[in-house]
Amino acid sequence: MPFPFPLTLPGRLLRLELRRNTMLWVLPVVGLMFWFDTYRRTMTFASAPLWSLRTFFEQEGSILMDCSPFVAGVAAWTGSRDGRRETVDLVAVTARPRWTGRLATWAATTCWATAAYLGCVAALYAVTARQAGWGGPPWWPVAVGAAGIAALCALGFAAGVYFPSRFTAPLAAVVAFFALSVARTVTHIGSTYAQILPVRAGWATGPEAGVFYPYLPDVSIAQLMLLLGLTAAALGLLGLPAASGGRWLRVGAAAVTVAGLLAAGTGVALAGTARAEVNGAVIPALHDAANDRPITYTPVCAVATVPVCIHPAYQAYLPDVTTALAPLLSEVAGLPDAPVRVNQVATSLASADINLTSGTSTLNLAFDGDVPDTFGIGTANFIFDLRMAATTRVVDNLVGVSLARPGDPAQQAIAEAITLAAGVQLHAPDTPDSGLALPDATPGSPAYAAAQRFAALPAATRHAWLAAHLAALRSGGLTLAQLP
Repeated sequence: MPFPFPLTLPGRLLRLELRRNTMLWVLPVVGLMFWFDTYRRTMTFASAPLWSLRTFFEQEGSILMDCSPFVAGVAAWTGSRDGRRETVDLVAVTARPRWTGRLATWAATTCWATAAYLGCVAALYAVTARQAGWGGPPWWPVAVGAAGIAALCALGFAAGVYFPSRFTAPLAAVVAFFALSVARTVTHIGSTYAQILPVRAGWATGPEAGVFYPYLPDVSIAQLMLLLGLTAAALGLLGLPAASGGRWLRVGAAAVTVAGLLAAGTGVALAGTARAEVNGAVIPALHDAANDRPITYTPVCAVATVPVCIHPAYQAYLPDVTTALAPLLSEVAGLPDAPVRVNQVATSLASADINLTSGTSTLNLAFDGDVPDTFGIGTANFIFDLRMAATTRVVDNLVGVSLARPGDPAQQAIAEAITLAAGVQLHAPDTPDSGLALPDATPGSPAYAAAQRFAALPAATRHAWLAAHLAALRSGGLTLAQLP
């Protein structure tokens, strides 16, 4: 007996459905929703032209959220069309199996919905490509979003077929938006299983994916398995009723449903094995070790007393970085263990703030995407935070004091004096909380008075004294009375 499973959709029926599909008339509304929500929010909170920042909103499912109520609602309305018009018996006697007709209707709805989604992504990516000076967009999140559109269409369409009421469409729209909103909240709990939800990047990608290291597709692949599995299961359900076709067709539809559920379950199970690495989430069964290799690049440097080199993607912020570090570097240049070069490095997922570590010759700094014009960060705040973090590491390396090693009064005084000379006003009335990890010389104390006295000396005098007495200071062999 031949297997009457519809491997291909009838082209004429699909073209007819494309021309008369309700989704076509909703496209302008989707575009307006995208412009009011995702696009304006992206340009407001991530106006810095960095791919890692601009695509954050697309990766967290904002575009999918914008489309979700319209996609699910229109799909449910289209799926309930025959039931609302009471034409089920009429279409059931057509030459083609009813499942074929329903698949054609779903495919037309999905085509228009996907076109709307891809159009929104193209608008965001086109603006970023014109402004960004380095790098390119990640495409795996786009595939996940497109699969999410297909899943919403399939689930909404199936709801319309099985519950053909005029209330089904608005209810499907509300449920879809509410479900994605809840899912976005759930991803903040940090569970590995939560990363399967296509509405938040979470730690699935590192903070600078596509800049220092490739975008890891592991979680995206698991998300595709979930979404495509749900799509297949929903479409398989459409072929289960007796009116959908013959016995073998319904057996095939049941097999599609089971296969879809298995694929979705496999995606969830794989997401549960994910672990956080420096460059993103790794799923052992899906991971390609080639994606662990860092991206090669030629740094952009500012020639000064101490060269400052950053990633070319951040080239626009090089003047701000040099402004932030110039007072500190000029104060300590040439001293033992002082940095002779500043390099920007990738940020570990273990740190969410500006992180600096210093060695005998190089000061390594990371931005973690916290640059001006992002999430309300202004240039002044960027310079202040960077100067604070750099001062903490350099002073700790030179003087040997930190919160864990408060040191003696002389060491505290010199540490305070260097921070003052570096432009860090710890005790100014309007100084924001910086989290400076250095011992604090309290105003009015002898150590603070010595710090102010030392900071008031000419820069050349301070530098000469530090070069001659730094070793004794670090060993604890000096007292406040011996400070100039």
